[in-house]
Amino acid sequence: MTGNGDDLRRRYGVPALAVVGAVIGAVVLWLSDGGRDEDTTSTLFSGLVGGLYLLTGSVTHLRRPGRLGLRMVMVGISWFAEDLQVSSYPVPHTVGMFFRCVASGCLVHLLLAFPEGRLRTRTERAVTGGVYVFVLVLVPLGVPFYRSLTPNLLLVANLARMQDLLVDSTQVVFAVIVGALLVRRWFVATPPARRVLAPVYGVGLVGSVASLLHPALTGSTALLINEVAHLATLGLPVAFLAGALRVRLGRTAVGDLLLQLPQMPPTGLRHLLARALGDPTLRIAYPRPDHAGSDAGSTDGYLDADGQPVTPRPDDAVTPVRRGVRVVAVLLHDPALRADRHVLHAVTAAAALELDNQRLAAEVRAQLTEVRASRVRIVAAADEQRRRIERDLHDGAQQQLVTAALILRLARDRLGPAPPDPELGVLLRRAADGLEAAVTELRELARGIHPAVLTEAGLLPALRTLAARSAYPVQVVDGPALPPLPDQVAATAYFVAAEAVTNAAKHARASQIHVHARASGNRLLVTVADDGVGGANMNAGTGLLGLRDRTAALDGSLVVRSLPGAGTSVHAELPLEGS
Repeated sequence: MTGNGDDLRRRYGVPALAVVGAVIGAVVLWLSDGGRDEDTTSTLFSGLVGGLYLLTGSVTHLRRPGRLGLRMVMVGISWFAEDLQVSSYPVPHTVGMFFRCVASGCLVHLLLAFPEGRLRTRTERAVTGGVYVFVLVLVPLGVPFYRSLTPNLLLVANLARMQDLLVDSTQVVFAVIVGALLVRRWFVATPPARRVLAPVYGVGLVGSVASLLHPALTGSTALLINEVAHLATLGLPVAFLAGALRVRLGRTAVGDLLLQLPQMPPTGLRHLLARALGDPTLRIAYPRPDHAGSDAGSTDGYLDADGQPVTPRPDDAVTPVRRGVRVVAVLLHDPALRADRHVLHAVTAAAALELDNQRLAAEVRAQLTEVRASRVRIVAAADEQRRRIERDLHDGAQQQLVTAALILRLARDRLGPAPPDPELGVLLRRAADGLEAAVTELRELARGIHPAVLTEAGLLPALRTLAARSAYPVQVVDGPALPPLPDQVAATAYFVAAEAVTNAAKHARASQIHVHARASGNRLLVTVADDGVGGANMNAGTGLLGLRDRTAALDGSLVVRSLPGAGTSVHAELPLEGS
């Protein structure tokens, strides 16, 4: 029961306060009716202004529970309290003197707190506090020193002229400061925030201009400008209501969203949601598979539609999109959209299913990205292992064999031209020849694992060395110099050429083999063509299948064209960026 009572107070407390304010207003209007000057505001006008603030504040609170409706109701009550000074009766007039500027303080608070209902910066809090100190402390302290037409029961001395000058000057200073804050807020506001501020700023600007022009005009023009100022005063509470509920006018956009979702391509969801909410900066992020339980108010562990990590902007608001208890996505959007959570909730609920589907697609793309990255790491590790084995063979076993061959030749030379045991000389020579042959084979093996010239001189010199070692005529087609190549790209291009040349030599019975490597845009193109018998098969165990996987790991491609009797062409394309 206590919980229900608290809910009722939160929901209907402000409207109840507005009813109390209406009763106070009726009493004030009755008491002050006889003391009004015909050239100032009428009883009807004063009642309408105060009543509109009470009414629009209640409606705002019922539609958007929070502090904003309370601020509007307080302006209405303070408007009536300030009006009490107009009374021709000494007691209510004297009481009203204490509240003669209080409506200005409440209106400043409302303006600076609009539309959230709370002050956001230290400057706004300082200005509002200063205004309240002025209207609730300094002005009441001057009541005993202010003589008015209706008797002031607390009058001690008359300093009315000095007080009027002080009050007017202070109000001008505060008006300039508040105006500067509001202008700055408009210029830094985003489009959704400006839509909320526009009604208040529009009506306020008209009223301010009319109030400034009225003292300088005369005759019918002055009367017209005065009426405009009065209409702006009447329109301001309505403008606060319109601004507070501005986003709710976008409810039709939710209906449009529901109609368009079934026909929408996956790539258009962000644009559709941005249009429905009126926020072109809106972004969508999806949870990683391993962050399904992460905090919905954080973007840690979230990806965009391409599977890339999301980096939120400092001023992004985060709204989770749920299906049941699972967060399927988050919307990163302008904080001004929180002005009406109902529309935001309606949009997220309408798009939840499609966002869940796109979350699954984003997870698949992220997994593919990780698979591709792991394949690149495997290729890089294999190349590094090849280089290490080549260095170990060259610096270790190969050097040992060369040294052993030299020692054997020195030993044979020591025996002289006529050794005591001729067979010993023959054996030493055969051993030395065998070691030299082993060194040659080991060198060829090391080149096949990873040619040192590729690391030391680059791809084109390595291809020319490959052509020079081949038993078949291989021609490396000269072309423009290649740009600096990533190690993985250079190694993959070399092994594609080496495998294609080896296959042509073994199986194609070709009389001529051409190798061409060139850069085109941001890709490296390698082509090996022969004039052999053709008929090569990618899946026939020629080694090309492994090369295709290797090129695919770098986001490249390998194409083999081999018609019977028309030769074979092996063409590889490798990206030069991101490798």
